Amino acid sequence: MKSRILSFFGLLGLLAMTACSGDFDTEPALNRVVPSTLDPLPSQTYVLRNPGNSDPVLFTATWTETLFYLDGSQTPTPVAPVEYTLQVDKAGNGFESAKTVTITSALASNVHLKEFNLLLLDSLGASADEPFDAELRLKVNYGQNTPRTLFSDNTIALSVTPFEDRDPLSPVYITGDLTGWENGNTSRMLVMFKDNSDDNTQTYTFTGYFPDNCDFKLVPGESVGGTEAWFDGGGNTLELAESGTPLHVDAGGYKTVTINLRSMAWSIEDYDESGALDWNILGFIGSFCNWENEPLMTQISPENPHIWQLDYTLPELGEGEIHNVKFRGARSWNSRWAAVNPYDVPYGKTVYLTGDEADPNVILEEGGAYRIVFNDLTGHYVILKQ
Repeated sequence: MKSRILSFFGLLGLLAMTACSGDFDTEPALNRVVPSTLDPLPSQTYVLRNPGNSDPVLFTATWTETLFYLDGSQTPTPVAPVEYTLQVDKAGNGFESAKTVTITSALASNVHLKEFNLLLLDSLGASADEPFDAELRLKVNYGQNTPRTLFSDNTIALSVTPFEDRDPLSPVYITGDLTGWENGNTSRMLVMFKDNSDDNTQTYTFTGYFPDNCDFKLVPGESVGGTEAWFDGGGNTLELAESGTPLHVDAGGYKTVTINLRSMAWSIEDYDESGALDWNILGFIGSFCNWENEPLMTQISPENPHIWQLDYTLPELGEGEIHNVKFRGARSWNSRWAAVNPYDVPYGKTVYLTGDEADPNVILEEGGAYRIVFNDLTGHYVILKQ
């Protein structure tokens, strides 16, 4: 059986040739088109939250096929090419500023969260954290040599609250029972660390002391002084909200808190610090101080003596110059931490050395004011430009 799916204008040509041979007296005519109809969405209201580096499906838009009828036939004739363009615009704008969400030849298309969020913010004037009333419609292009256009016979209304896309290197702070629920003073909050400064790495970690029956939440750097934080969303998942169920440590002690802002997962595990050295002096040293008499860091709190912090302004650099820096304890080169990857800034990790091993420095390519935080238990550091 011959395929009935033909190019529309190719079909007309084929039938015209047959007509010339005497089988038909006239060429067939397209006398009716039934436009597509957009199907209802699963929801009409969407409050978007940053999914990290993933871009999950927000919703799947589906629609009916555009139908073409020839010569008064009661049976539609499938034709190709037919191109469906899903469009979005601000509600009530009559699609005068319609933007393309997706183009496909299928009868469905996945709309991804981050891509749709960016389209609303950058192209339609939506504002982060404010509901935006939008409309969807379908534009249909058909035909080959003389393309034609029509639109779906309906539109879909939806309300979308976009999010402000966060910098993957933006800090995350812990605040709660162990910090007095400080929400605006980052010098009193506990900053979380990362193994490296790869933009694609969305895993943050913190190892330190938590008291018994301790509640806490996680504050994104962009929300410091505000109201939003990550709470326990249930099932070891995180939920970004203005209020919610705090994360919780039942039995106190040294713990490692790990979060993944890509999967929105979190975990808390016990950490054995029984063999850790207790330092009275720990400094941030480098070429800026001629590798001697380094500025000393201070313990962030008596409860967390292994977390050290320093606010320091490094000299400005000339062209081609860099600051080489590292950490050392007791002002001794037999107690130093060397960079795993010298260019990991602002986040990175060090290894503790006591002998004549090669010990690469952390490399800073700018001078200026920095906040430096170091964890002598794990060797993690954060060097944040202020």
